[in-house]
Amino acid sequence: MATRAVYSFTGFPGAAVRHLYLHHDGYPTGAAWRFASALRLGGDAADFLASFLSSQPRAEALTRAEEAADADYRYGVHLVGGADPHHQVECWRRLPGDTCWQHRCGPMTLELFIRRFLPGDPL
Repeated sequence: MATRAVYSFTGFPGAAVRHLYLHHDGYPTGAAWRFASALRLGGDAADFLASFLSSQPRAEALTRAEEAADADYRYGVHLVGGADPHHQVECWRRLPGDTCWQHRCGPMTLELFIRRFLPGDPL
């Protein structure tokens, strides 16, 4: 069975908010793998959304996160600006048959999320 997820990106240049929907591997380990794949493409913190899009060509753009009524997980990725720009990630899960999102983890740095759900040296 596919584990669907919505990824919402905020604070990135050129878009107030961007929602992407992926049909499979939406559980936290799969999300960590997707995030690590995007980071491996390089670039600075502001380039992460473009890297994510490049590494996930099957991601479908959504106008609103609620359009993915069948999503099991939702991730919020926020670019925190300032002297040391970095990403914060937050995760929610919707249990089968439920309509409410349950907070799973975060906010935490992107690197911590990856290390928590994808042990070893993924970066």
